[in-house]
Amino acid sequence: MNDSETFRTVSGPEWSAARPLPLARGEGATAAAAGAVDDRTLLVVRFAGACPERPAVPCTAVANRVLGTTPPVEAWTSGLATERGRLGRVDWAENGTILFGCLASPLAGDLASETEAHFAALLETAEARRFPYLLRVWNFLPGINAAENGEERYRLFNAGRAAAFDARYGAAEAETRFSASSAVGSCGAHLVTWFAAAASPGRHLGNPRQVHAFRYPADYGPRPPSFTRATISPPELGQVLFLSGTASIAGHETRHVGELLLQLEETLRNIETLLSAAAGEGTRLPGLRDFDLFRVYLRDAADLELVREPLLRRIGSGPALHFVEADICRADLLLEIEGVAGLPR
Repeated sequence: MNDSETFRTVSGPEWSAARPLPLARGEGATAAAAGAVDDRTLLVVRFAGACPERPAVPCTAVANRVLGTTPPVEAWTSGLATERGRLGRVDWAENGTILFGCLASPLAGDLASETEAHFAALLETAEARRFPYLLRVWNFLPGINAAENGEERYRLFNAGRAAAFDARYGAAEAETRFSASSAVGSCGAHLVTWFAAAASPGRHLGNPRQVHAFRYPADYGPRPPSFTRATISPPELGQVLFLSGTASIAGHETRHVGELLLQLEETLRNIETLLSAAAGEGTRLPGLRDFDLFRVYLRDAADLELVREPLLRRIGSGPALHFVEADICRADLLLEIEGVAGLPR
């Protein structure tokens, strides 16, 4: 039995026609091609270049280009019927086991306050729908490395996000609510976020090679980033692993500035170390080759071919491999890799 089979079989229930899959993921040129069916779809994500459609389900769009042969549409679906609605600025859908939601907030020059309101709405929706435990959050922030009123916009985003968690849970409990996450650059005038949440808590993972992001020193801004390195969903979802955006950082410092392939190697080492550390604590996790998906964010689209082949040599042909053009949260980082593993079969 390989790592993938061990992870999927031991850590979650068996799925069958009598026990429908609570979560699945598809991709394609359109929502239909990605597997979106109205009453079984939790969320549709559209990247730049997707066909001009607006499915009758929660749907979000970002202006970032997909690269190479990467499909421009992603659909999170389920074998279970979904309920959906809108609460304030958040569109949501849930199937009794997992909640997905999305929101896009206009930005007009007060990013910290705008981000706080954005995340307050997200957390309010998760609590109101009784799925209060975040599993994964994806963020696309226009001008992520640009300055606003003398401060880098990513740092202002972090300050606003942290303030929303503090206001909802109090500073002491807030750290226990951080989940896997990513924040990359985009264009336009809206902060775009989509997220997944559960009714019971998952397990949040750290990386022994890295300082917890929420414990970064003040060198990185007035508030550190509010996320964990990975989150494993609770057993009712089959224990899916959501890997946060991971980059060439050791401790809290960027490594290999200006060296694309060395940054790639450092990033993969971080992912492997996280998986190994969790396995050493008794959690069965997949290897790189057993992931369902890796998404690579590249600052420079021209780097695609330089990265693709060495990455394929490490991960093999099993995982879906997607490339998206995006600025990374630090100006000296050239790439970031996120992933999903252990989707129920």
